[in-house]
Amino acid sequence: MNPILANSLVNVGKSLIDQLSIPPPSQYKVGNKTFSAELDNVACTTQINQSTSSLRQNLMQDPAIQSFLSNNAGNEIYFQKRADGSSQILSSSGDAITIFRDSPTNTLIHQYFNQCVREGVCQSVHRPGTVLLKE
Repeated sequence: MNPILANSLVNVGKSLIDQLSIPPPSQYKVGNKTFSAELDNVACTTQINQSTSSLRQNLMQDPAIQSFLSNNAGNEIYFQKRADGSSQILSSSGDAITIFRDSPTNTLIHQYFNQCVREGVCQSVHRPGTVLLKE
């Protein structure tokens, strides 16, 4: 048998089996919106736009933060977002606490952090990726 003909028959058989055995890929379509529009929609519904000062006041009233501030009087206080969705409160003295992802305090910290980054205020020069609570 001719090797070129045999190779062609094998390729035809393979493509025929592939077309019959593998279903066509289904396309997932949520709606007519683009991904960025969907993402903006989700971000807008879960985020309350408040001023930086009102968010700072809300944070200062939180019991966990008040306790941390009283233990670190006179030090700079920083907020840092963590990869797992939680937040960390850092002091210039080296003290730190972690606020878990599902707590309301964490939501406030994330809103304050995002608002500060958006406005370009309260960002620390000495600690990249952190935002100052008080200077």
